[in-house]
Amino acid sequence: MSAKNKQSNLIVDDVEELENEIDEEEEETDLAVSSNRGITAPKGRATPGRRTQEVEEEKSETGIVSTVTSPFRSIGEYWEGVRSELQKVIWPTREETQRLAIIVLVVTILASLVLGALSLIFNAIIAAGLSTPIVFGVILALAVIGFVIYLRTANRGSRLF
Repeated sequence: MSAKNKQSNLIVDDVEELENEIDEEEEETDLAVSSNRGITAPKGRATPGRRTQEVEEEKSETGIVSTVTSPFRSIGEYWEGVRSELQKVIWPTREETQRLAIIVLVVTILASLVLGALSLIFNAIIAAGLSTPIVFGVILALAVIGFVIYLRTANRGSRLF
């Protein structure tokens, strides 16, 4: 037998021993669990869900489920659920609401100013490019050079060029 076959046989033997040990441990834990708990006989039927229990309760109360009132009853149950969930909400104080509203307004105003300035800049560039086409060539060359510089500085660990 070659050394490789001997080594693989040893590994297979080790794996089998570990599997046997795990099986023995599982049997011991199964015995311990089953001796601690009593085993009950199966019911022989599935446990009914809540929805079917509610319908059966309605049938037992009224004799039959009314097709006219059941949609209104479900709408009422919906609003009861909404009301109970709203009671669980922790509402912010007046000061917190004012502070957060101010933050939202400031960020919105700043974002609109920045976007407006960018719009004016690009509008001026396009207007200049339409009047003299050489401007587009210069802007394109500057954009390509800026992109190459960005790639070189962003990927210092891995060289692209």
